[in-house]
Amino acid sequence: MSDAGLQADAEGVVRLSGVVDFESAGALRDGFQQAAASGQGPLVLDMSQVTQANSVGLSLILRAAEHCQQQGRQLQLRAVPAGLQSIARVCGLDAWLVEAERAQAN
Repeated sequence: MSDAGLQADAEGVVRLSGVVDFESAGALRDGFQQAAASGQGPLVLDMSQVTQANSVGLSLILRAAEHCQQQGRQLQLRAVPAGLQSIARVCGLDAWLVEAERAQAN
């Protein structure tokens, strides 16, 4: 069984934790959508507590960015795990990932 969690705070920070995989994807996607729809300004996705993630994690990030854009918000990333950065590089998305992290640092 997958162990993943998602916590959103009033400042627009969504903290993702645990294992991000096929089992946890549906609930995490729903949590992202709720967080994106319930605020204004940038939505920060903090992945510092993610212990394991596969390509589903990258897919969730892309879906979250798409949903934020639909809500008129920007997705900013924090602490993307090295494994997801490698997957993004293989998919040609590493530059986009770096920009999303850099946006959060500014």
